[in-house]
Amino acid sequence: MCGIVGIWRFAGLADDRDSADAHAMLNAIMHRGPDGQGYWSNNRLTLGHCRLAILDPSERGLQPAITPDQDAVLAYNGEVYNFRELRQELENCGIRFLSESDTEVVLWALYHWGVDEAVQRFSGMFAFAYFDRRKNALWLCRDRLGIKALSVAKSGDRLIFASEDKALLRASGFETRVDPRALTLSLALQDIDSHLSSFAGIRRLPPGACWRVDDEGIHENRFWHALTAVELPRLKNRDLNVQDARNALEELVRRSIRLHCVADVELATACSSGVDSGLVTAMSGDYVSPLHAYVVAPDTGVSEVEGARRTCAKADVPLREVKIDRASYLRDFATSIYHIENGNPANSTAALLAMTRQCRKDGVKVLLTGEGSDELFGGYRWQALSAKRARLAYILAALGPTGKARERRLDRFRRSAFANAVLTGGRVEHTIFSTSLFAQQNFFTEEILETLEPVSPASARVFAGNGIFDLYGHMQNIIHRHDRISMASSVELRVPFLENGVIDFALNLHPDFKYRRKQGKWLLKEVASDYLPRENIMARKKGFPITGSYLEGTETLLKRGALQDILGWSVRDTERICKICDANETLRTRLVAHEVFSRIFAFGTSPEEMGEKLISSSTL
Repeated sequence: MCGIVGIWRFAGLADDRDSADAHAMLNAIMHRGPDGQGYWSNNRLTLGHCRLAILDPSERGLQPAITPDQDAVLAYNGEVYNFRELRQELENCGIRFLSESDTEVVLWALYHWGVDEAVQRFSGMFAFAYFDRRKNALWLCRDRLGIKALSVAKSGDRLIFASEDKALLRASGFETRVDPRALTLSLALQDIDSHLSSFAGIRRLPPGACWRVDDEGIHENRFWHALTAVELPRLKNRDLNVQDARNALEELVRRSIRLHCVADVELATACSSGVDSGLVTAMSGDYVSPLHAYVVAPDTGVSEVEGARRTCAKADVPLREVKIDRASYLRDFATSIYHIENGNPANSTAALLAMTRQCRKDGVKVLLTGEGSDELFGGYRWQALSAKRARLAYILAALGPTGKARERRLDRFRRSAFANAVLTGGRVEHTIFSTSLFAQQNFFTEEILETLEPVSPASARVFAGNGIFDLYGHMQNIIHRHDRISMASSVELRVPFLENGVIDFALNLHPDFKYRRKQGKWLLKEVASDYLPRENIMARKKGFPITGSYLEGTETLLKRGALQDILGWSVRDTERICKICDANETLRTRLVAHEVFSRIFAFGTSPEEMGEKLISSSTL
């Protein structure tokens, strides 16, 4: 895991300004790679790389990586977990390797097979910049589901890119300006498209992107999309043998975890009372010894500690409890907003920062988590609710007119039920933004509907569609936050459920195996029953509810604050908002987070100062 920066000249030649900017940009994200830095440039391109050494920590793993003939260069962030298999194929083609790192394998795969074929072979998380002198072209690519990020911006005749937005803000001639439109969308809807930046002029490559940059400009392509991975004969199969399905899923998850446990440094797991992180912890113990697990232990509210203790006791894995209180949480709340670069932290974001910081203190550089299984295997309540709405819609429609009129009404019910489900998801209010500002998502909804049309019954079609939509909505925000927060502590966070084989299995599994007997993640829980305490498997899904109480009183920061200035609130409006926040924890958290973000990035307040302001304003 690392950080990358780069500057491409569309016209003219690279100069000292590009070199100086690359150094400044890399300095802004040095937390991503404190183990080594490197630069490379020619007359068009300047690259910088900071390294977090995980595989082959020797100097042989330094980047940018270059082929012996100097024809190709790579700046790469991430891990390709099937690198040993790919290495064997390349060695059979006569290629000799000088290191044990996956970076060298990625470089030679791109060089030997070409970018289009190589990215299809990669199983892992990655974002990279690859330049091929033979074609005089640069490729900017991101893994299938966007676990690793890459931001880009045009500045004059230059294209600048980096692992984080804040690096782009350091480039000379690029104006730092919070985008009021993005701020308004974020406030209104909370979960917005993750490749929208909070800053004007910055874009983030979408998941599965593979952009080619050359003399003719930028050619935007995607090499993978979840919809294209759906195989209808498999997805429609409701008669799959349960034991066969269970065995297949267990084998895929176990294989993925085994690959994710490959590291030349200390590795641990994040463990809660849930099935996902619990299963990752239990299975990881078979491949890592000694293995430690971590859980956050807040001094108030509902805690995951007891459930984590049960899991670790059954798995015989030592558990480290990371204590947090109000003051430490509020400091981390401000710091986490600086790192995620928006005003949408989850309730657990600051807690994750505390956990990864403790990991780093303990010498742990890799942390495995359970993210992704809820989206893939139907773990969210709103997914089941949307399916019930669709079933009701069909019943009501069937009571109406006959013939073509019935078909039209049925189609409207089906589409409105699905659109309502995927746009609101039980998480955000239905607003005018759904139609006016979410044209791309609405179009995506139509694509999902058309692709899944043969799947029956209607409730299964909606359930499957909701899962695909969530991969590109809710989950994108989760993995964005987790990348930024873990790397803030110089810790690599790995997500075994988002491995190619597991994704393919889940996308083509009939929803009857995901939601059954009023249980989400039914098949995954069947697998987990051999590894986890029954009490944990049957428990209701928990959130992280302490944020609201810790932030009590902080709404006073809104008075004469940055949001009031940027969004043009009147004094009276601000007073009314503060009163509402006093009784509404969710709204308070959202507005205070956006206030902290705006003060840091628009007004220049340091995260440390904002943390102290939160502490002084909170109700003790």
